[in-house]
Amino acid sequence: MTASENLGVLRLGANGVQLWHAGQEPISLTDLPVEQSSHYAFAVPADRARLTQITVRSDEHRHLKQSLPFMLEDAVIDPVEAMHFACKPIDGDCYLVALASHVDMRSWLTLLGDAFEGPFYHEALLLPWQPGEVCLVVEHDSVLVRWSQHEGTRIEHTLLAPIVESMSELPDTVVMYGRDQTSDLGILPEAWRGKTQWRQGDFGAALMLADRTQDSIDLRQGEFAPSLPLRRWWQSWKPLAIALLIAVFLQVSSDWVQYSQLKENNIALRNAIEDSYRQANPKGSLVDAEKQLDRQIAEYTVGSRGLMFTGVLDNVSRAISADSKLTLSSINYSGSAGEIRLDLLAPSYDDIEALRGRFNTMGLDATLETSSQRDAQVRARLRLAL
Repeated sequence: MTASENLGVLRLGANGVQLWHAGQEPISLTDLPVEQSSHYAFAVPADRARLTQITVRSDEHRHLKQSLPFMLEDAVIDPVEAMHFACKPIDGDCYLVALASHVDMRSWLTLLGDAFEGPFYHEALLLPWQPGEVCLVVEHDSVLVRWSQHEGTRIEHTLLAPIVESMSELPDTVVMYGRDQTSDLGILPEAWRGKTQWRQGDFGAALMLADRTQDSIDLRQGEFAPSLPLRRWWQSWKPLAIALLIAVFLQVSSDWVQYSQLKENNIALRNAIEDSYRQANPKGSLVDAEKQLDRQIAEYTVGSRGLMFTGVLDNVSRAISADSKLTLSSINYSGSAGEIRLDLLAPSYDDIEALRGRFNTMGLDATLETSSQRDAQVRARLRLAL
């Protein structure tokens, strides 16, 4: 038998819940520490819970939890609706079943508090045991007994002798923990006393040799299974969550301020673009200033003939300004057609012909489209092919 790990066991005592550690005296608890609650096991009082074993056909394993109350209905006195059933496979088709009332289960959970997350183990199965051995812990008014891997209970002192005498076989060894050897051995049958190893100690001393590798059945199943430890998680993550919320709030506030500033800048920029567009084109509807202005400017860029409007306009201006008597009324440029139309006022037809000659000299094919004379002036329209 090997020494166990330092198992923390919560038991019900005369003054409430007590915490037992292996080899130590019990400690009375008023409040269960939340941060340690998952490291304790609750010892279900052996006189309030029953252990039994059943054999289940392989085709019934899947629905065993639902059918357990009906399978054990004749084996319990209380109505099965008031009982809680927990089961665990132990050998092939054999299952270990633990029974306790719903009232007791709720009472224990209420006593331990919502923070408790540990398992509910049958009190007797927490005692050390080996094949051929019986383990007893003598307490004030009762004896905690374990006589097999999956069997044990709590018995009054006066009922111990008849109960153990009813066992089919004598154990090889009886390990008894108590405070007074003479009185403790006196409650055993004569045949058992010669096989008994009496040891000074209590439940805590017995825990020193309890084998943690032999998992007991956990009664916290079904509706009494532990829920997610949200409270403990919240206590652990609360500082980080608060810091994260503050960081998110600051980031959102900063983004909102930047958005407001960018929105104002965008409005100011759009107004500036519209003002600039109206300086170039004060008339007409405005939908998309950039695209509209780009299209209008594109008409004055280098066309398919490789000519640029500003260059042609310079030549036309120099040719007209050579004669101070000429007046330019209007100019119309078409990059797609590759031509310019000029409306001019001149003193005579000779001045118009002289201008045509200057255009031809510059490489501009000038054609007189219309002409008319009114009073002392000649109005003419020239078309320049680029």
